[in-house]
Amino acid sequence: MKILKIGSTGPMVEILQNLLQILGFYNGKIDGIYEKNTYNAVIYFQRRFRLNPDGIVGNNTWNAFNPYINGALGFIVPTNISYSSSILEINLSSLKKLYPFIEIGSIGKSVLGKNIPYIKIGRGEKQVFYSASYHANEWITTVVLMKFIEDYCYTYRNNLTIFDYSARQIFETTTTYIVPMVNPDGVDLVTGEIAKNSEIYNYAKQIANYYPQIPYTSGWKANIKGVDLKIYQPTC
Repeated sequence: MKILKIGSTGPMVEILQNLLQILGFYNGKIDGIYEKNTYNAVIYFQRRFRLNPDGIVGNNTWNAFNPYINGALGFIVPTNISYSSSILEINLSSLKKLYPFIEIGSIGKSVLGKNIPYIKIGRGEKQVFYSASYHANEWITTVVLMKFIEDYCYTYRNNLTIFDYSARQIFETTTTYIVPMVNPDGVDLVTGEIAKNSEIYNYAKQIANYYPQIPYTSGWKANIKGVDLKIYQPTC
């Protein structure tokens, strides 16, 4: 897990602020900026859990958060924060621990070497495929699919229904494949996972300068090389 401290920014700070807020240690904005209020909340949390109160979120502090990241709050996938590839990987690890009947793997790597994960649920003959976040600034589609995965797994384990259909019957008759984030590099650029003024950020900015009418980074849709990813549909 990424070490966070005063001056850190991005989605990992957002997930930290969200956890602190839910647990009652933080009442500020979830804005991805590690400032004084977040620092004070971390100190409060560290003291409560008998950790060194240094205001730095390192391994020991993240370990104290682990039960809440892994579902102790009643959910795993957050829906109120910017959703980067790092948070995706964290959530997939938590889902696998809680629901070992799912299969998680990788269909390949992004330009920056990040995994492009897939999830397989079910063992039926019928096959269904979902994918999301081809366009970087449409990353909310990843959250929708991840929440679907979490809900599906929960209903299957507890023998419940999904819109009046038995989750276990769906599992036995259908195999669902999901690639929740096709474009992790682009998503990380838009959500702030890639730091401003970093080499990668400035590389993409040079590409964006050719399209001054599109706001950078909020209007960025492409992968990190400026390629607009699309679903390939072969013709017969």
